[in-house]
Amino acid sequence: MSDSPLLQTRDEWLASLPRVYAAAGCLISDPEGRVLIVKAGYREHWQFVGGTIDVGENPQECATRELQEETGIVNEAGELLAVAWTHPSAELEHPAVHFLFDLGTIPTDTPITLPPGELDAYRWATPDEALTLLGPSRSLRLTAGLAARSDGRTRIVTSPNSGF
Repeated sequence: MSDSPLLQTRDEWLASLPRVYAAAGCLISDPEGRVLIVKAGYREHWQFVGGTIDVGENPQECATRELQEETGIVNEAGELLAVAWTHPSAELEHPAVHFLFDLGTIPTDTPITLPPGELDAYRWATPDEALTLLGPSRSLRLTAGLAARSDGRTRIVTSPNSGF
């Protein structure tokens, strides 16, 4: 009889791996440099247009889909600006990853149609206003996203809490 530990089966090994919540968001600006943020009635802070990644889609497809669902705007997500990682916490039992994509600049008077029952309001906020309204984890993503826009280098950040 061997003293070496038994190897796990593939299914046991896969079951032992951490699960990750995944979402994608959109950084959208107007010609004045303000950013588009939205407010859900069930959350304390404002958020980016975006949401959780559905089975069968990639993060960029998610951002494109969420843009249309949450604003009525049809536009394909552009470059990946930032990836935010959040460790498990009391708020979420699994790690979370959030991808922030560049959706470019759109005119301020572009019609925006919010989905009833999901989002209550939208606004164009200066970056400084948005940093306050978004809360700590989303503000970190905004700072990283704006920096990535300016120099073309994707950022990876670790959020203090989920912002999910």
